Amino acid sequence: MLRQPLTKEETIKAIERKYPPAAPLVFHKWWGQGLWEKYGNALHEISKDIPDDVFVVGFQTPGGYTSPNSNPSYRFGYRDDYHLLARGRGHDSSNILPTWDDLDKFADDFPNPHEPGTFDGTKTAIENANKAGDKRYRLGHWWGVFHEKFWGIRGMENLMVDYHEHKEELKVLGRLMLDFHKGVVDRFAELKVDGIFTSDDLGHQTSSMMSPKTFHEFYYPLYKELCDHVHSYGMHFWLHSCGDNTPLMDDLISAGVDVFHPVQRFAMDERATALKYGDKISFLAGVDVQYLLPESTEEECRKGIREWIDMFYRPEGGLLLAAGNGILPDTPLENIRAMLEEVTIYGTEIYK
Repeated sequence: MLRQPLTKEETIKAIERKYPPAAPLVFHKWWGQGLWEKYGNALHEISKDIPDDVFVVGFQTPGGYTSPNSNPSYRFGYRDDYHLLARGRGHDSSNILPTWDDLDKFADDFPNPHEPGTFDGTKTAIENANKAGDKRYRLGHWWGVFHEKFWGIRGMENLMVDYHEHKEELKVLGRLMLDFHKGVVDRFAELKVDGIFTSDDLGHQTSSMMSPKTFHEFYYPLYKELCDHVHSYGMHFWLHSCGDNTPLMDDLISAGVDVFHPVQRFAMDERATALKYGDKISFLAGVDVQYLLPESTEEECRKGIREWIDMFYRPEGGLLLAAGNGILPDTPLENIRAMLEEVTIYGTEIYK
């Protein structure tokens, strides 16, 4: 190991800005689609001496059109004829809830967060970690919380109209989703995790997906109540959101987000973001996977990662390190190794 994994207490020091010994590493070994198929066991060989500072554990999430288990209602869908609808590969090729006329039917068949069996694997993983004496921070994780669920259920085009023409129906959907996710938090809390990590992709390449006014009306109350619920258990709330989240940062911080990922390079001004918000929120700063990792030389890659770390570094903490997203299959293996070395070694040395 290039260094030993951090303990739970050391990772908490980073999140709460209480002078950690190093920047915790999590989602730094995020192998994107096609990467393992290209490199196979070589990825294990170049990463086996790199610590994982956070123990990430998920649960069996509900399906969309169909259920992943034997209960047909453990899904966000409510119809039995989705197979007859035109469906391609895009998010909007068909919609789970194509008309608000069916909102009552949709709500009546909404998945139950206390669905039996969906946390069996979670519980086993945590029990095994306990038996092994694992002292790391534990992070309950799933993808998609509010906005991502809204556009998956209604379709992006419909959702943009709903903000103006179907406000009350959208707020009913938000309440359903909030209550579901509060139930999920309850179940993770029973297993004594230390934080909750989910996603919402609120931005695109040049701005947020919605205006700050729209966010504040529809999403801020949901985030505030969910973050408060997470905090009531003494846990931290982590959020992944791709794209430019700059117009929404004040509301996300006010709502109670503790850790934000990734501060997407070339979408957000990372230097301005770190300077303005670094004393108010902690950053799981995501190394650029669009350009730096796949297109630079190894020397340029190392230099770029050190500059990235320097931008977010504060002696009191508030910095965790990750890949910005799944590492792409056109990324040279030597650059992946360079990234792993730099976030481990430089991400520790900078605190000395």
